[in-house]
Amino acid sequence: MFETIRARGGRLLWFNDHLARLRQGAALFGIPMPFADDTAEEGLGALLAAWDQPESVVRLTLSRGPSDRRGLWPADDPAKPTLLATVAKLPPARAPLRLVITDITRRNEQSPLSRIKSVNYGDNLLARRDAARRGMDDALMLNGPGNIVCATVGNLFLQVDGRWRTPPISEGALPGLARQRLLSILDVEEKIISPFDLARASAAFVSNSLGVSEIREIEGNTLQDSRPLFERLPIFE
Repeated sequence: MFETIRARGGRLLWFNDHLARLRQGAALFGIPMPFADDTAEEGLGALLAAWDQPESVVRLTLSRGPSDRRGLWPADDPAKPTLLATVAKLPPARAPLRLVITDITRRNEQSPLSRIKSVNYGDNLLARRDAARRGMDDALMLNGPGNIVCATVGNLFLQVDGRWRTPPISEGALPGLARQRLLSILDVEEKIISPFDLARASAAFVSNSLGVSEIREIEGNTLQDSRPLFERLPIFE
């Protein structure tokens, strides 16, 4: 499991929510967290102080740790969890995105893994490579029934008939922390999005814990500039 946390100076944005989601994923696999929340926060604070950058990205990665045995985690082999923290500069804002729908792989809306941040991002990587091969910036991923779920690294927000909507978690979307905040700020409707809805969209963007990226084109449909909307959103303050 992992969490990607935006930091401003020495302050970790949404830290408690990130740890709660990390613990949720750890519980699913039966991996105990090796540190208390305040201990983890203190350690990350020291890391940021040594890094000394105004805008940063901290990544927390939790694994079951080393084992003397091979195989898919035998029941009598207890976890020895490892929590790794790394820090990097916050990447610059992405240029307006051009997206396509990929069908080389799909989100499994039935799997509990769709609701946690597992390090197994193989499907997302395949989708991103498919978009790059087609000369585009990113891909929209479908679920089993063929509905639109998300981009490869963020939740999708689509404006249709003047109303913002985003796919429900039950469709296989990750319960993103930025998504959670945008639901109330923009009065977003959680509603199934089919590929046919994309042609009716007037604006769209992708959100994750690091920021919001405008979508300028989906499958050849040019969208309105949505930056004036999300550039004034207070969620990353």
